Amino acid sequence: MTDYFWDFDGTLYNTYPGMVRAFVDACIAYGVKTDHLAVYRIMRQKSLHQAFDLFLTGVDLEKKQAIIKKYTSIEELEQVNAVPFDGAAAICQQVATQGDRNFLVTHRDKSACRLLERDQLKPVFTAYVTSANHFPRKPDPTSLNYLCKQYQVDKTDAFMVGDRELDIVAAQRAGIKGILFDPDTLITSAVRPERRIKHFSELLEKPL
Repeated sequence: MTDYFWDFDGTLYNTYPGMVRAFVDACIAYGVKTDHLAVYRIMRQKSLHQAFDLFLTGVDLEKKQAIIKKYTSIEELEQVNAVPFDGAAAICQQVATQGDRNFLVTHRDKSACRLLERDQLKPVFTAYVTSANHFPRKPDPTSLNYLCKQYQVDKTDAFMVGDRELDIVAAQRAGIKGILFDPDTLITSAVRPERRIKHFSELLEKPL
């Protein structure tokens, strides 16, 4: 049996357009100028948290907290527009059909599970780790190790699929293989995934 651990934002679902709009609009509401493309690049190459740290440098704590709260409220409304990347649903369904297992490992809250349920993908996942589990954030491998232990995963036949360096680092620290989903070739760091793809059709054509 082969096991697949999937990141959610930017991997299974293209949530970046809504996240970037929410970020920029929240900043504008408090007089902080940002650029859509620059925000997207930092989110992709680093993380949402690092985007806040970078673009809100010099902003006082009270204002920063207000911007983050505003972002959260806007992003919740944007979630309904999020859709799976082309081929993502098909590969997850193929994994389940062939008797293998899918796991979700995300920093997002349970809204990720609600979106999977909306799109009839929840049944193809064996288990989930969300922010509700309160595990350390990736690249810490705790969440992956937890699932591996709970579900007796053979780490020699397991993959983590994600769109950022931190996903690959978490995978390798957990002792499993990393597949980097990099549709716009933005990840140029020294991280060495076992495989790099630009489209999920590559996994359908050449199985994991």
